[in-house]
Amino acid sequence: MHLLAIAFVAINLLAHASSESTTNTTYNVIHAAGSNYTMGVIVNGKTYPLQASDLIPILHTGTAPGGNYSYAKLDQAQDVVEKEVFQRPLVQVTLNEFYNRTWNTRDPTALPTLMGPLPSINRLNSPLLHPKDEIPTFFVSGNQSQIDFMHGNTTLDTKVKVDVHVIGTQNITSVKDVKLSLAGRSSKWRDKLSYGLKSKGNDTFFGYEKVKLRAMSTDPSYVREILCYEMMESMGLPASGASYARVVINNQPIGLFLMIEHYKDNWYENIFGGGKKLVPGRGISYQGTGFTSDLTYFGDNLTKYDGPYKIEKKADKEHRVNGTAAFGRLMELAKFVSEAPTTTQDAVKIWNEHIDMDSVVRTMVVEIIAGFADGFIGNADNYFLYDNLAENRFTFLANDFDITAGSTIIKLADQWSGNYSQYPGFSFRPLTQKMIQVPEFKSQFENLLYNASQQLIHPNILYPRIDNLVQMIREDVEWDSTLPRVNPDPVMDLSEVYKEHNFSEITVDPKWLPRPMDFDTVMELQNRSSIDRSSIDFDTAITGPTHLISLSGVKEWFGTQSQAIQDYFSQHPPFSLSS
Repeated sequence: MHLLAIAFVAINLLAHASSESTTNTTYNVIHAAGSNYTMGVIVNGKTYPLQASDLIPILHTGTAPGGNYSYAKLDQAQDVVEKEVFQRPLVQVTLNEFYNRTWNTRDPTALPTLMGPLPSINRLNSPLLHPKDEIPTFFVSGNQSQIDFMHGNTTLDTKVKVDVHVIGTQNITSVKDVKLSLAGRSSKWRDKLSYGLKSKGNDTFFGYEKVKLRAMSTDPSYVREILCYEMMESMGLPASGASYARVVINNQPIGLFLMIEHYKDNWYENIFGGGKKLVPGRGISYQGTGFTSDLTYFGDNLTKYDGPYKIEKKADKEHRVNGTAAFGRLMELAKFVSEAPTTTQDAVKIWNEHIDMDSVVRTMVVEIIAGFADGFIGNADNYFLYDNLAENRFTFLANDFDITAGSTIIKLADQWSGNYSQYPGFSFRPLTQKMIQVPEFKSQFENLLYNASQQLIHPNILYPRIDNLVQMIREDVEWDSTLPRVNPDPVMDLSEVYKEHNFSEITVDPKWLPRPMDFDTVMELQNRSSIDRSSIDFDTAITGPTHLISLSGVKEWFGTQSQAIQDYFSQHPPFSLSS
């Protein structure tokens, strides 16, 4: 018994020695503790205070003995008022860790590559821009009164000078003199707002002058947008990357966001020129703003194009045309589409002389498999036409994927028919209606759509990526859902929609919306994204069914769409030029 007792004591001493190091460890935790609180670390039952950074007050650092540990919130007497309920394992130097998160980095699951990048793409390599294995924190500091004014006046174009510190697990990047603004159009009607960040001079966001922080306010799953950007990449299309970010403004946690690049400033040089000046220069970029901006030919009167479209990015000075004349290139493209050949032997060649049809065909496939209800087909919106001077033709660019994958403004059943020709909008948009009459484009489109239904959105392929994202963001979704929102008046005003698109409220029914939009679906989306955000829980938003008309589960969307497309092509095999 005596020998057993000695052995028991020795084992306990060894275990204690292994759980507490004789040397000190540096601890770093990110948390907006509040003005009357500090942070500390608890090591083997003893609390050690941490010091907030003067530059980044949400980052708390200090040294304490090494050992299994957890972080805690302390009052002014340095008593624990709140602590993590889990233990973190012994380390020599901790990463920059976010409070109450059980993990720092995760191994990501990637989607397969279906198509190589378009030949025009020469993307700047910026590995820190969109980390896939962690969620960095964007700490924004600036004048609180000005920020409050911006939040309370969402219809104004307010810009606030701020500093931004991007805190990763192993690095901190600071960007000074940034212009903070509200981003988007309909997103300004939400209670959780989206933001734009514009840097100054050479002080950029990992090589990009302007980025967006997307609120994902219409999506209780938080995964639709990032999946769509990853599908664009899988298809080899020029598009923004996407990654999650936690956002804190001054000492107020704002929530979980999706960080994407803005298609402005030096984005075109970064995507098509590897970050260098474009040769022979940068052409103009037009944005479709919805409803009527579907490349309908309005005649040669250029003023008719100013309104349905806006100039998102002017051409460089050498190639710039000012005033209404700047819409000349767009008018020429719309006119071409209206007159374009469909059955001549040189039809493909002629089409590609005007616009990169690979960029069009591939994007239209993604719009259907991922349900871009607010995209080109569904709403003639959220796309750009970039005049690529290096190729002397347009490149089609899709962007802003919040109303996708079952989060919708058009009827779900109409999107799930499996027959792409019945997909809402496809048959009456001049571009898609004319494109599909060209046999080569029809064959390319149908075969790629069929392949994508089997090799990209099939449950065996896509669900593991969805599950990986769910594991990554679950704790942050729970955190986000508890935070107060900053927009005091999240109301959608249809009169503003009519005014923006030159519709008269007097001559239209109060419930009128352009086809194929559905009024009841739009109203439900607005209600659930701003007024009743808790109506659908996270897991239901992922798997479904939701029993809503404006929202399916993410897996429900892709599983249904994959099967519907395969069923259709089993009865109507993809068109072959040799048949």
